[in-house]
Amino acid sequence: MNRAYILACVFAILWMGIKYTSWLLGIFTFGSTGPYVLANMFLLTIAVAGGTYLLKRQEVNPGNLLMDIKKGVACGMIYTLLVSGFIYLFYAKIHPGYNQYQLQKSTELLDKPGNLEKIRSKNPDLKNRSDQEIRNMLRQQDVLIYSANFTFVISLLGLTMYSIFNSIFIGIIYRKLLFRER
Repeated sequence: MNRAYILACVFAILWMGIKYTSWLLGIFTFGSTGPYVLANMFLLTIAVAGGTYLLKRQEVNPGNLLMDIKKGVACGMIYTLLVSGFIYLFYAKIHPGYNQYQLQKSTELLDKPGNLEKIRSKNPDLKNRSDQEIRNMLRQQDVLIYSANFTFVISLLGLTMYSIFNSIFIGIIYRKLLFRER
């Protein structure tokens, strides 16, 4: 296996280790997802940049920008698949209480007085529905949104898009600064 792809695997395993260790130590609480998202983005950026650099150093003939983007996306997708798979396992098997907590918070928001009227005012289709129908409809929607499957799909989509954008920007930066033709 190429060193660039091993580098992407190492950074993915590092993020998994950070998330799992923080959960074991009790640092990962129900409202503290922000630092883990930022760490995920940072490690993905390093995986794409490092992988692109290693692959670019190995090439004999200089390729074009699209080849550089392809190299970055290849490293980013390895990271994305590993991390998204771990996110699914984490929220489905390791810590399913997080999803229940999110459902409980959304139910509490629905039960607050005045929130149903705000929902009705934003969506004219709900004006003729009863409060119970709206609550049931929104609870079904929340069950889908706060499931491990949905979280997996969204993380896969988000990390893929972020990987593509990173590959484009890093490829341009490498072409302009690091590997410019003389």
